[in-house]
Amino acid sequence: MKPSGLLLIAVLALAGAAGPLRAQTAQSTEAIEVAKLPFIEIFSPTFFWNDEADFVRTGSTTCPKGRAITGGVSIQQGKASLRILESYPDGESWMMRVVNRQKPDQVQSLQVRGFALCLLPAARKASVLLGQQTRLLHVSTRFGVPSGFVSTTGRQACPQGSRVISGGFGIDPDFRGPSAPRLELSYPDPNGWNVRAVNGAPASGPAADGRTYAVCLGTKEGADIRDFQNVYFASADVTVKADQGVARQSVACKDQGAYVLAGGSRTVKGRSANIEMQESFPDSPASWTVAVTNRGDKRAGDATVRLYAVCIKK
Repeated sequence: MKPSGLLLIAVLALAGAAGPLRAQTAQSTEAIEVAKLPFIEIFSPTFFWNDEADFVRTGSTTCPKGRAITGGVSIQQGKASLRILESYPDGESWMMRVVNRQKPDQVQSLQVRGFALCLLPAARKASVLLGQQTRLLHVSTRFGVPSGFVSTTGRQACPQGSRVISGGFGIDPDFRGPSAPRLELSYPDPNGWNVRAVNGAPASGPAADGRTYAVCLGTKEGADIRDFQNVYFASADVTVKADQGVARQSVACKDQGAYVLAGGSRTVKGRSANIEMQESFPDSPASWTVAVTNRGDKRAGDATVRLYAVCIKK
């Protein structure tokens, strides 16, 4: 999907695909009136890291007196096989935790950009008035993800004149072959959403069919959201078993007629368990799917992962 400049982090709760998984009932925060945060803008600081293997990095992109509704990470200079561990909202900031899983011949410098799509109370130089973009559209494109941990990129553009607000990556629902996806990068450009992912299935197998998704705001295509003036966040805690336990589930916006804008996840207990994001994408106009895996061994124990969703409603 694609990011554009606007809202939210949709509701997600995971249900396990490879092992037992326990989830609590999703809880929601109070809705935020769009009228109080009528402007949108993407902020993108640069982080100076290195490509040391298995060293976890944290990047925070903060909005000036507003709310972060989605975010991402990309490599601007250097090479690394990053894995996204966490991607979630934290009030005025969007938080990312990533790790390089490929041991370099020698440690090199990296320039990494973080992203946050912010709702703001007052206009800044690059801000756009939210009310000027009255239609919400979900679009996606299929691309091949070769097996054997080959990094592969995908991009989904928003229609001309529209603005990307969020996006994601997932395995095509019609694909029936083997796949073990890992999400490496996920970030916006001026009018589209970009992803980079790998497929950990045996190299002798076929490529998996992946999809890049974008959520766009514009004036011509999509659902009319002129009367949708409330944004809310929902979250649910799930347990992901140790030793390659997997959780994958769609979480729907709880209000009838609401639309999903974005999604994310955060490890809140058992950080040594080594949670990695596999997929994160909108599976319908009103629901978001997230898949995670626990790479930690049994000594590290199970992990508790908090899933986030942002929705917009009347």
